[in-house]
Amino acid sequence: MNIAAAGTQSEPRNRRVGYLLRMYPRFSQTFIVNEILELERQGLEISIASLRLPTDGVFHESISRVRAKVDYLAEPGESSPGLAAASLRRLRTPSLRRLRTASPRPVRNGQLALTAADYARAIRERIGRRDLPWQELVQAGLLVQWARKRRIEHLHVHFGTSEATVAWLASGLGGPGYSLTLHAFDIFRDNVDRRLLAEKINGSRFTVTVCRSNREYLVKLPGVDPDRVRVNYNGIDLDFFSCHTGPRDPRFVFSVGRLIEKKGFDRLIHAIGLLRDQGLPLRCEIAGEGCEKPRLRERIERLGLREQVKLVGPLKQDEVRQRLQQAGCFALPCLQAADGNVDALPTVLLEALACGCPAVSTRISGVPEIIESGVSGLLVEPGDDQALAAAIRRLVLDQQLAHALAEGGRRRAEERFDLRRNGGVMADWLLGCGTGYQPGTACQCGTGDQPVQRGTGYRGGTGYQPVDSLTAAPTNQPLYQPEAS
Repeated sequence: MNIAAAGTQSEPRNRRVGYLLRMYPRFSQTFIVNEILELERQGLEISIASLRLPTDGVFHESISRVRAKVDYLAEPGESSPGLAAASLRRLRTPSLRRLRTASPRPVRNGQLALTAADYARAIRERIGRRDLPWQELVQAGLLVQWARKRRIEHLHVHFGTSEATVAWLASGLGGPGYSLTLHAFDIFRDNVDRRLLAEKINGSRFTVTVCRSNREYLVKLPGVDPDRVRVNYNGIDLDFFSCHTGPRDPRFVFSVGRLIEKKGFDRLIHAIGLLRDQGLPLRCEIAGEGCEKPRLRERIERLGLREQVKLVGPLKQDEVRQRLQQAGCFALPCLQAADGNVDALPTVLLEALACGCPAVSTRISGVPEIIESGVSGLLVEPGDDQALAAAIRRLVLDQQLAHALAEGGRRRAEERFDLRRNGGVMADWLLGCGTGYQPGTACQCGTGDQPVQRGTGYRGGTGYQPVDSLTAAPTNQPLYQPEAS
């Protein structure tokens, strides 16, 4: 059964929007922070609900400039059954009221003694799904309470996994309508429940995805309403990630990202080894952390590349920018991981282009929407280490080509990935939800399959200032507990 998004019928649109995230903040999810900062700059009032406390330990300085308050919903796995029951009991929706009158449970203090399982069963029966984790049902109840307290009429959710399920459930329990942004692993990994994903898309007011390649895949999923799905590229601050007039080191190859299979860092290490064997020794730095780090370190040792390839760990954004302004080449040889995961629109490629750093990547997913091979960078086939080495060699030895691709890359970034323009589009879509909204219909703002145009919500102004530090995690707001019933 499809849960239709709830919406108001006639009240004027306010500028208050809730963001629901699985964990906030995350060191690797700068694109979410960038989006929130831009929406705030354009006048939206953002409130954030997070399903989990942060675990990264350190965060980019940009987190400190987010004005939005953050509330952390209590995690049911760490809560008592009483919390679970209270969070659902508080909702007083028609289906739960029917459960109260029909339940054979004993009466305590004049009220039916209903348990969390009773409420979870009622919700499952209402939505026709018996395979949903009760923890997500409980957090949906907490989310409805949170939205009412914060006066949130619309939620935006990044990623289509548990956070989207919670928003979808909450909308069917009298909570606010929601929209989604779908990225990559939440679409392509083998363990994605695509039937449930289709229900979450159809229950949304609109669903954004970050590249046209993603949209082409999503609209072909059985049951998906294609009118719900639109494209808005992630944006970056073009004032911060800018071209540098100083000299570049043509033999310095830089890469950055989570050290996971789909980034293809093992292919890059092999390509650097091939170039060394061909008499072209290069210096390569790979920044980031992740589960592949031990394997990558072992590969560096086995190929005898300890002096050429360095794993430098996580870097601050100004350190990434500095390297992008100095390197002769940025390489990100993305590929499809064994579990089906792929990179859709790697933010670091956008940053490389904006900084005028000649980029090499692969023809996979949304990457060709970033790089037009031979114009704004070079593309090779995924997993082709010989072709990757040859592309890097071209950039090292042909500085005229490298300069032309650097200029083309900056133009591409300005045309497609301007945070202010793309943030204006998102602001328009978010503000357009609700007025005259009819449950079960898509918010009518287009399908997004045309090039993104500047939205009417666009505002001028300066970009953020250069970042010069990592900061400790922000002080956590108290866990959001259900109100007393």
